[in-house]
Amino acid sequence: ARQVSHPNVCRVYDIGQIDGMPFISMEYVDGEDLSSLLTRIGRLPADKALETARKLCAGLAAAHDRGVIHRDLKPQNIMMNKRGEVVIMDFGLAAVAGQLSGPEARNGTPGYMSPEQLKGAEVTSRSDIYALGLVFYELFTGKRPFEAKNIRRLIEMQESAELVSMSSIAADIDPAVEKVIRAVSGSDPAKRPASPLLVS
Repeated sequence: ARQVSHPNVCRVYDIGQIDGMPFISMEYVDGEDLSSLLTRIGRLPADKALETARKLCAGLAAAHDRGVIHRDLKPQNIMMNKRGEVVIMDFGLAAVAGQLSGPEARNGTPGYMSPEQLKGAEVTSRSDIYALGLVFYELFTGKRPFEAKNIRRLIEMQESAELVSMSSIAADIDPAVEKVIRAVSGSDPAKRPASPLLVS
């Protein structure tokens, strides 16, 4: 994470330990997290949502270019600073690509995990891309894509792609945007776009 330097990624300065306690020191971002913003205003206007989505793609691509998988991409970990810039935060669960499987792969926030991550299978950059799709869903609709009472039901909903039609929530959504979000949040990682820049 220290090697990632991009305007849309929170800068991590140092990682270490003090008296056996690990710490991460990072850039201070003055603003509001995306979850709070969406709770307050409902959803972003279509043009601002598109701009935000593209900046998220750029920031995530910068992390992936360094071999860093975020693993916990969600609206709470995305800040909108006072200048209206988008900043991906919280690399506390980040990992090096290709080094995660089994119980360790399950770390994260279930509602934004890919099906393969929930099952403890290999976590790759396409797992982050799945989470990106769920964040986009919220950006454009103001609603969470899946509301499930437990992990089993969440996996069932993900595998059957039970996403509520976005245009039924936000009538003005561009059909091309909905098509991209559906492609990005598919249950089969091999069928998802290979990089955030392709999503953009």
